[in-house]
Amino acid sequence: MTQFFYSDHVFGETIILPEDEAHHALEVLRKHLGDTINIVDGKGGWYKTVLETDNIKNCKLKIMDRKEEFGKPDHYIHIAIAPPKSHDRAEWFVEKAVELGIQEISFVLTRYSERNNIKMNRIKSRAISSMKQSLKAYLPQINDILSIDDFVETCSNFEKYVGYLGDKNTNFLSESTQPCNNYCVLIGPEGDFISEEIELALSCDFKTISLGKNRLRTETAGIAACHILNIINEK
Repeated sequence: MTQFFYSDHVFGETIILPEDEAHHALEVLRKHLGDTINIVDGKGGWYKTVLETDNIKNCKLKIMDRKEEFGKPDHYIHIAIAPPKSHDRAEWFVEKAVELGIQEISFVLTRYSERNNIKMNRIKSRAISSMKQSLKAYLPQINDILSIDDFVETCSNFEKYVGYLGDKNTNFLSESTQPCNNYCVLIGPEGDFISEEIELALSCDFKTISLGKNRLRTETAGIAACHILNIINEK
């Protein structure tokens, strides 16, 4: 079974595994000197390596083959989301979004946000695990929490959308986008955005969209938006 390990410690023709990755390779999977290990660096680099040292604190691998921009998509998906009250649900969203394919995640503080902080170390750890599990080489950019005012005023994606429950005539996201583009979808909290937040987003060139007829929880809406955009780009 194909398995990826993660390291961004690439030095010429040598890669050093972080201790947690080395522990998994050496102690759990019982890798031995000379065994082949596939490494991704989270920046699009894929490496075929062989194990040179079996020291967990200094586990060195020799690069035998490499590929740049491994699996690079021709589109860019950015989901900005009000973090759910449960941090486990925020981590679940990140895990599934990475599996589906996402390039950037932002956490946004709104009037009705249920949480005003994010445990970035746990979030990144979950993202790395999901990247490896889904055999990807790109780790999405993950941004710490920011007020909605600051976010919408600085968001630079080309197609910008905000999920909104208040307008029954809003177009579906699936009908509003074009493939091979650069997208941002802004997802609100369980209590939705207040009218002032929607007005601010619209003034910054966001367009209101619907993700379907059903009312979704925040993290489910984020996954739905990510999935819809990936489906559009697979056609």
